[in-house]
Amino acid sequence: MLEDPTTMEVPDDDVLYHVGRIGSHFVVMVVCPRMGIEPAATALANMRRSFPNIKHVLVVGIAGGMPCYGPDLQEQIVLGDVVVGVPQQGRGGVTHYEFGAWEGQKELTVKEHTLHPSAALLTAVNNLRSVHMQVAGSKIPKYLEELRRGLNERSRQAYEDPGAEYDHLFEDSYLHTDRGRFCQGLCDAMRAKLRKSRGKRAERKSDQPHIHYGNIGSANAVVRSSAKRNELHAKHNIICLEMEAAGVMSDYQGLVIRGVSDYADSHKNKKWQGYAAATAAAYAKELLLLLPAGGGSSTGSSLPDERNGTRGDGWYVGRDQFHNSGGGFMNFNMGAGYQTNNNTAGNQYNAPFYGHPSAIPQWPKY
Repeated sequence: MLEDPTTMEVPDDDVLYHVGRIGSHFVVMVVCPRMGIEPAATALANMRRSFPNIKHVLVVGIAGGMPCYGPDLQEQIVLGDVVVGVPQQGRGGVTHYEFGAWEGQKELTVKEHTLHPSAALLTAVNNLRSVHMQVAGSKIPKYLEELRRGLNERSRQAYEDPGAEYDHLFEDSYLHTDRGRFCQGLCDAMRAKLRKSRGKRAERKSDQPHIHYGNIGSANAVVRSSAKRNELHAKHNIICLEMEAAGVMSDYQGLVIRGVSDYADSHKNKKWQGYAAATAAAYAKELLLLLPAGGGSSTGSSLPDERNGTRGDGWYVGRDQFHNSGGGFMNFNMGAGYQTNNNTAGNQYNAPFYGHPSAIPQWPKY
């Protein structure tokens, strides 16, 4: 998703930043070594220290989705759709559902403490919603194609839409019995619904995800239970679940954007992670291109001036992580960032932040 990607180091900061552009905005991404609320908060704190004039923050990645929500559960979420955390029914868009007070013997009373997105970000979201209602619709298919065009064949396949025939929504009471095996060849496909049997609201064309706006649940715990997922939806009106946003939104008015890679049930697997991450990143890019870059520098330009070292507005900061639960991590020079609430062995994906500092130290030459 980035133009002109490169890397840079900041003095007194042991993180390697990956930088590039999205339109008139400059993007910086930093690797977080672990997923979870506390590592996310630490990563953002370090970024704000290295880039002290951060203005906007986006948390972009993947999550488990609530299959049905809304009045009479008529709204349908399918794999690859995008969920955007916005204020709903007095909530700011993110609920830290593990934060609160235990009362009685078993009841946790959740205390709302996360912030809502900034006015500028919410304005951009509302503008984009208006654009998507027009005939032209979303530009997500265009950005997904551009993303794949810049990858080799093997990497490109990871970001292709797996197809509706691989989107299985199993009955809540039907559990996956062996975490070491995939559903194929183990689970009874007759106990699952495909999109075509879930109604018109679940149908969509390839590369054209539905965008859902609502409350996102965040905690350190992995949710791999349809019963728990449904309980959280009933209590807090949560429509997707992830593991970083509460660490950011407790202190900063950011925006959370998640691609749905599973249904937060016992059948969750990694097949949809790459594509879901790409759809979330494509939405984030479309949003950034509607967000004004800012007021410019003393030279009248939003670009860095290498002659005198001044930096203008229009900078965006982020982090990106490809994390393996067996240890170690890898970086991607992309605008996408990936997160899954899945703690099994194998690839884990974490999310980037985007910020807006008007001064970046040691901006490298392209």
